[in-house]
Amino acid sequence: MSRKFRDFMRDVEAEARREGPQAVAELKAFDAHFRLAGELLALRKARGLTQRELAARSGIQQSEISRIESANGNPTFQTITVLASALGADFRLVPSRQRRSTRVSAPSASLRAASRRVQQR
Repeated sequence: MSRKFRDFMRDVEAEARREGPQAVAELKAFDAHFRLAGELLALRKARGLTQRELAARSGIQQSEISRIESANGNPTFQTITVLASALGADFRLVPSRQRRSTRVSAPSASLRAASRRVQQR
């Protein structure tokens, strides 16, 4: 039985809705955690940096960067801010568009645009 990830996520979202608001909130937090990890990884790669190079620029240990990028870490606001600065980026809250459900999403359009600009240099 072959299932697509999208189908799996629909099932997870439906289950969270059945379980109630707390489960929906937990799923949203999970989504945000993985999105942040993916965006940091994508931006680091777009800048052409290794984890070691980012560690040297930021003062954050390479092992911690690895944990964050694999979504196994729980970085503080200060750690994220330092990493963003070392990557030439800002960390800020951006209003989200209303969605009917929580979805694990691809990197944002602004991140993709920033990646293209870096690659063109």
